[in-house]
Amino acid sequence: MGVAKLRPGDPRDILATKFEIENEEVFHLKNLYKLVHEWLVDEGFESADGDADKFETLYLDRMKESGEKEHHIWWRTVQTPRGNNYYRYFLKIDWQTLYMKKIEIMHKGQKFSTNKGDVILRVEAWLQLDYDDKWKDSKFLSFFERWFRERFYLDKIKSYRQDLYLTAFRLHTVVKQYLQLKAPVDWGKPFHPVKGL
Repeated sequence: MGVAKLRPGDPRDILATKFEIENEEVFHLKNLYKLVHEWLVDEGFESADGDADKFETLYLDRMKESGEKEHHIWWRTVQTPRGNNYYRYFLKIDWQTLYMKKIEIMHKGQKFSTNKGDVILRVEAWLQLDYDDKWKDSKFLSFFERWFRERFYLDKIKSYRQDLYLTAFRLHTVVKQYLQLKAPVDWGKPFHPVKGL
């Protein structure tokens, strides 16, 4: 697989959903990072550049004079649902942290090292049609592609878009549950430990 990219302005890239989660409290950044990474691997997402499970395309951290850190991290992941060669899911995940510093907290009589600061997680979920440009590159198929997409594939496109929306919503819920933020649905006790530990 070559490098997967979004195609700006191309009607074959359809935005299923986008959301932003912000948390400005005590939480463990490394554990949140691992949680999202493991969730993506469990869901079958791969790196957009074909490098297995190394999702990062950008990692930038900057130390301020006050000792606080800022991070800018970009992840690009893809999933081909059910091995389909026409539909593909593309997740664009941008992490940003501000005013991050290491702190120690007491929990049940024990000292734990954790982080305090502001984390912002921005996610866009895209449904990509004809992701390998097989239809576009074929003189015969390119002539009929739009017609097929609008007439025969419309229900399938809606179905895949809904599936991608629900997948992104599960990620949204897992992150909010981990950070103990108010989520639209209560899923019960979280699998992962509380946010600061």
